[in-house]
Amino acid sequence: MLAGALMALLAIVALWGMALVDPPEGLSRGLAALSARYPGRIGGVEVERIPCPPLKHLRLYVVCTNACAETWVIVGVRGLWPENLANLGRVPPQPAEETRRRIGAAVARDGLSLDRASAREMIGCDLRLEGLLPELVLTPLDVVALEGARGSEAEMQRLLESLDARDAWSRIETDEVEEGFRGHLFYWDTSLPGRPLLEMTFTLGTNGVLRSLDVEESLRGGSDSGSTRGTPPS
Repeated sequence: MLAGALMALLAIVALWGMALVDPPEGLSRGLAALSARYPGRIGGVEVERIPCPPLKHLRLYVVCTNACAETWVIVGVRGLWPENLANLGRVPPQPAEETRRRIGAAVARDGLSLDRASAREMIGCDLRLEGLLPELVLTPLDVVALEGARGSEAEMQRLLESLDARDAWSRIETDEVEEGFRGHLFYWDTSLPGRPLLEMTFTLGTNGVLRSLDVEESLRGGSDSGSTRGTPPS
C-alpha cells in the first residue's frame, strides 16, 4: 500500500515536472520566490500573481522585497520550472527588448491559439507586464472627463478615485489583423511629468506573443500646466 502511494506521488510529480498538470498554487509561489532571490534567502518576500487567463500552464508572478526597493523580479513558472523573465530592479535597467524577448519565448511555449476575447485579455496581461495599472485604462468618456478636470487637482483626484480595475480589459479595442490581433487603448500615466494621456497600440500573434508596442502622447485628454508634449519611451 505504501509502495502504491509512493508510485502515485512520483507520477504526480512527474506530471508537474512535464507541465502536463499544474502544481498547487503555493508550490508555484514558492518556486517563484526561490528563483527571484537565489542564492539569497526568501524571508520577507512578497509574491503576487499576475492574472493572465489565456495562459494554459505558464504562471506569472511579481516577486518583491522591501516594497520592491530591493528585489523586484517577474518570474514565470511552468510546472516545476521557474524562470526569471524581468529584473525590474536591476541597475542599469534590463533592456526592454530583452524583457519582451524572454516573456515572448515563455508565452510561445504555451502553444496558445487566441480568439478576439482572449487576445484582449492577453493585451491586459502585457499591460501589467509593462508595469502599468489596469485601472488607468480609460474609456472615451473618461478621456472627456480628464480634459475637463485638467487645472483642478480636486477634480483630477475625484476622477482617479472613480476608476475601477475590474472591467479594465473591456476598454481595450481589439481587432483581427494579418499579424494576429491589434489592441488600442488610452492610458493615463500618472507617473510621468504632466500626467499625460497615452495612446498605446499592442500587436499580438495568434500565439499570444507581443510583436510590437507603440506608445505616443495623445492629442486628447490635455496635460498638466507647464508640461511639454513628447513621445514617451517604450
